[in-house]
Amino acid sequence: MKKYYLLLALFLFSTFINGQLVGPKINSLEKEFDFGNIVEGAIVSHDFVIVNNGDAELYLTKVNSTCGCTVAKPNKEKLKPGESTKLKVTFNAESRSGKQKKYINVYNNDPQNTHYRLAIYANVVEKGELTNKKAENPKISLDYNQKNFGVVKEGTVLTWELGFKNVGNAPLEINDVQKSCGCTATMLSKDNLKPGEKGSVKVELDTKGMKGQKSRTIAITSNDPYNPRMVVTLFVDVKK
Repeated sequence: MKKYYLLLALFLFSTFINGQLVGPKINSLEKEFDFGNIVEGAIVSHDFVIVNNGDAELYLTKVNSTCGCTVAKPNKEKLKPGESTKLKVTFNAESRSGKQKKYINVYNNDPQNTHYRLAIYANVVEKGELTNKKAENPKISLDYNQKNFGVVKEGTVLTWELGFKNVGNAPLEINDVQKSCGCTATMLSKDNLKPGEKGSVKVELDTKGMKGQKSRTIAITSNDPYNPRMVVTLFVDVKK
């Protein structure tokens, strides 16, 4: 009987420890990106944002892709809890044609996700074909792609208004605004913009329960064929 209670106590203690200690945890707001239509021979790039949502340092040990036409490199290879880094992915459409799908493998020390996979898509077309379609494309332009709130007191609710504009010559439709955590709220001024029209996203960041340097992200998804998802990173340093 004593042995049973000892094993039960060890099990409960182990469960408690595992629940408290998360370790490094890799995450990203977007796991795939579509370049849309691009000209054969073009070189295009996109920045994925990798975040450490755990409570221990995250190490990006190796990054590779499924073909030599794609190159991926992170700005930083070590991320403290709450830190983020940009992973720039470059795709070379030389000698490519039609629909393309390539994977980027991010190897790391997250025990639950040591092989983290991202994906990019593209449709490689002839130059004349793409030129004909450009006249009818919407195009989103953000005022900023990041915001640093600086040092704030824990519990402060921060607000910020992110402006954007349709610089294309077809109607721009905002399909969704996603955020990386429940501590962030967003409010969209309008979801359909005519060419030349401006809009905004009101962002609220609640720092309750936060401590130290943190980063959060929001993503705006639209019908822009070249930039269907735009990511904005929020930074804050929370003090007691």
